[in-house]
Amino acid sequence: MAGADFVKTSTGKTKVSATPEAAATMLREIAGSGLGNAGFKASGGIRSVVDARAYLQLAAEALGATALTPQRLRFGASGLLGDIEAVLAGQDSAAVSAAY
Repeated sequence: MAGADFVKTSTGKTKVSATPEAAATMLREIAGSGLGNAGFKASGGIRSVVDARAYLQLAAEALGATALTPQRLRFGASGLLGDIEAVLAGQDSAAVSAAY
């Protein structure tokens, strides 16, 4: 309510970082607390396209599909890029994710 542009799950440098449960709670707060167009950033532990999809679905449910933009939704997951590239290249997401 003090004017944050984004609400972030964690630094991503902890043993337990983003979780779907924490994300759902934070997204409900963004949606219901009058934070306007504040965005959400899920950080840490997101290593696969399957993981990312879960956060996309949570954000769409809480904030609406129009919030699925870089201005409102971001991932802090350095391990995710390799899996995205693998999926785009037609490789199995689970096999690539297991390598990270």
